[in-house]
This record gives sequence, structure tokens and C-alpha cells, in this order.
Amino acid sequence: MSRVVFFAALMIAAPAYAQARYFSDLPDLPLPPGFSETNSAIGFDNAQTRLVVADAIGAENPSAVRSFYAESLPALGWSPSPTNDGAQVFLRGRERLLLGLAEGAGRTQLHVQLVVHAPPSDGD
Repeated sequence: MSRVVFFAALMIAAPAYAQARYFSDLPDLPLPPGFSETNSAIGFDNAQTRLVVADAIGAENPSAVRSFYAESLPALGWSPSPTNDGAQVFLRGRERLLLGLAEGAGRTQLHVQLVVHAPPSDGD
């Protein structure tokens, strides 16, 4: 997705999510209201793939977090995809975003995994 299209989508979504905070290593992925990152994201990349994994925790229940992402991510260019082992999955171009949720002790743990595949080279 070009930067112009991304920023246009962000501007459209901005009024509704003006108070939104974002993951530090995933600057176009909002944190659900009341959630905080629990550690620094872990990243890996090579010529074919980029992987970023991040975690956050908050008091909202998992269904509220799923609803938050179902409502906010399409404005940022993400399309929902069938779930994968209970994870919420979104696609945007060559990017695949998995959102896993676990609940315990009155808190919800959010596990985010972003995988970006490089375009095939002419020699492939």
C-alpha cells in the first residue's frame, strides 16, 4: 500500500480514534483502549519475510478487543480473514496480522504477530 493511501486512510480514521495509542514497533496498529504494551516487540527479517511479534495487556474482555479491531482496522486498509486457531486474522496486501487473545485474572493478554512477505523477484 502506498504511503499516500495509508495516510489518507489514517486521516479518515483519525477523528474516530483521535485518542488511540499505537504499538511502538507497529506504528499503524492501534492498541485497544486501556491496553499497554508488556514488552518490546521482537522482530526478524530477511530478504523474503519480515516478522514482528508484540504483546499488550488490558482490562477489556476479549470480545470487546475483537470488536475494536473489527471496527478500526478496515479504515487502515486491513480486511478480515477466516480465523486461525482462535486468532483474529487480517490481511493487507502482502501483510498478515494475527491477533491472539487470552483471558485470566481479570486481564486480557493480546498477542500480535505481523508477517510481511516481500514481493517475488523477477528470477523466481
